[in-house]
Amino acid sequence: MSDAALEYPYLETALPGFHRGRSVVKAAGDSLSVLGFVGLKQELYRFTNRFRLAVSFGGMYLKGFSDETAAGYDALTQVFFTWSAFERYADLANDRPPFRSLFAHHPRLKVRGLATICRAQDPDHNLIEFLIKQSLLPIHETHLCRYRDGHDFSVLTLAACIRHIFAHGHLTANPYRLPAGNLVIICCALNDFLVEFVRSDFMRRVELAEGLRAGR
Repeated sequence: MSDAALEYPYLETALPGFHRGRSVVKAAGDSLSVLGFVGLKQELYRFTNRFRLAVSFGGMYLKGFSDETAAGYDALTQVFFTWSAFERYADLANDRPPFRSLFAHHPRLKVRGLATICRAQDPDHNLIEFLIKQSLLPIHETHLCRYRDGHDFSVLTLAACIRHIFAHGHLTANPYRLPAGNLVIICCALNDFLVEFVRSDFMRRVELAEGLRAGR
């Protein structure tokens, strides 16, 4: 089916497989359980629109800021949008931090790769120590410390804390003198990982639902 023939081509672009997922949900009487989700059909649409915002973000225009600092704030805003959308996806999947069920089918090698990238850009733990000091939730502090001490999967707590602390106005583009360029690389890696995960996990659910339907 071409994009022109789709009812919501912009959602299909943001989340490949959206229309296939929509079809299996309709065939199941509008039940999201066929995709392993909970909630109402409308919540899938709300999530997909939030996800579309995240993947469509193209940066901000900031007067009077250096290019490097502006890029840092762009990257922080990107993570804010992407993690916010991911939280809605986790709600659909009925999973909570540390999201063990949600990531059960995702290759651990990709998580280790993300952790390696982030650690390389923050060798002195400038960002980590800032986030630990400013963490708003005890669970965030716990998993930040685990990440600092070598636990790769806790790297996702970086995105959660960046989203929450940036939203509350405490996080700038140079936390504890971490160069903005390093922060940009960390944020871009977190964003790319989360976007790729959501797209691949959603397609996995769609293909599984289609297979079960065809096998009836």
